[in-house]
Amino acid sequence: MTPPVVHKDEIRAPGRSEARATGALLMAGAGLVALSLVLPHPAGGHLIALIATACGMALTGLACWFLSARLPVAASQALLAGTVLVTGVLIWESGVAVGQYGTIFIWETLICAYFFDRRTAAFHLGWLLLVYAGALAAVESTAGYSPVTRWIFAAVSLIVVMLFINNLVARRNRADIRARHFFDLSQDMLCTMDLHGRCIEVNGAWERSLGFRPAEFRGRRLLDFTHPDDHARATEEALKVFAGGVSDGLETRVKAKDGSWHWLRTSSVFEAEEELVYARSSDVTERKKIAQEREALIAEVQSLAHSDALTGLPNRRVIDDVLPREMARALRAATPLCLAIVDIDHFKAYNDTHGHLAGDAVLRDCAAAWDSQLRGEDTILRYGGEEFLVVLPACDAEDAAEIVERLRAATPAQQTCSAGLAVWLPGESVDVLVGRADKALYEAKEAGRDRLVSASA
Repeated sequence: MTPPVVHKDEIRAPGRSEARATGALLMAGAGLVALSLVLPHPAGGHLIALIATACGMALTGLACWFLSARLPVAASQALLAGTVLVTGVLIWESGVAVGQYGTIFIWETLICAYFFDRRTAAFHLGWLLLVYAGALAAVESTAGYSPVTRWIFAAVSLIVVMLFINNLVARRNRADIRARHFFDLSQDMLCTMDLHGRCIEVNGAWERSLGFRPAEFRGRRLLDFTHPDDHARATEEALKVFAGGVSDGLETRVKAKDGSWHWLRTSSVFEAEEELVYARSSDVTERKKIAQEREALIAEVQSLAHSDALTGLPNRRVIDDVLPREMARALRAATPLCLAIVDIDHFKAYNDTHGHLAGDAVLRDCAAAWDSQLRGEDTILRYGGEEFLVVLPACDAEDAAEIVERLRAATPAQQTCSAGLAVWLPGESVDVLVGRADKALYEAKEAGRDRLVSASA
């Protein structure tokens, strides 16, 4: 399997959200410092140091934001711990233990409680309270409260915030785990995709059907696995989905890990707020195979129903299809149409003398010989027993007689045949036309056989 194609908008890497939150915290902290210096604020403090610290936070935050896809979770945790230390420095540089910079501690606690487990969040909170204790001990003013009192107030507030957020996240994670169980247990092939059609998440049904592990789909477009002949149809459905429509019943061929092609029937919908496509697929390969076998069987049955098993020629059931069509064509084009009935002479006596197997061989040989003498537009069919019916479109009486004589001359096995020929009269029914040709055949037999008789108009 080829490696994933690199796009400008990559699939979100593990730790990217944590890194971006850390970067946003640093930039927000820098903005808070700048705002505190612009607005009226208590006298004192180290102005240059505050500005330098804010600039450093802003630059670090920008770097963290833009490099978020490459930063592991451990790096984000280290940066958060550093942000706590820098916040303590800000409090010390301001000279006042109360005010706006403590807000950064609240933001940091929220981020840790949201992204990390309770033990890790508690570790960060312990570090934060330790840094805050040092800042309280170092500042000149605590606004009338003792440093211990102010530290206890902060500790209680931040512990409540951490536990509340962490509990909410734990509940959400348990709900996600339950949903994940249903996601993986589903027999349907479930998938979420981004705006580029790349897989974000697939369930285990994909591996059970196609053999690819879920991780092998991540970051890959389903179109990469789709049969080239189905690309246009799949793209058209994707545009329909992105336009707000619902795709229901798209059938495409998808390549499995073993190289085989599977038919998938897919329904999908686009959630604009999440910028995600939710898709559900079913492997209908076996159903397709059964349907194809059924269609082939039906076609075979229909073919057998209209074919003569002995000679391979069409049987008399085809008359009701061929003759009305040729009559309509002759009427529309103002061309003649002729019909001949050809009968093998003394065939019953031949059967009685040589046996039915020999008789069957004669029938097969005559059918093949006569069929080879006809034009491409002509039709010969087995009418019954030793009789054959020949349809000769766009052919007048003289040309038709020439063709029938050619057939009689080609009769194999030293056999002879008789034939009756009739020219179709516009408005004449199939039964009347066949009846006139049959009457002409009877006259040929009565006249001694081995001859052609044309019916009178």
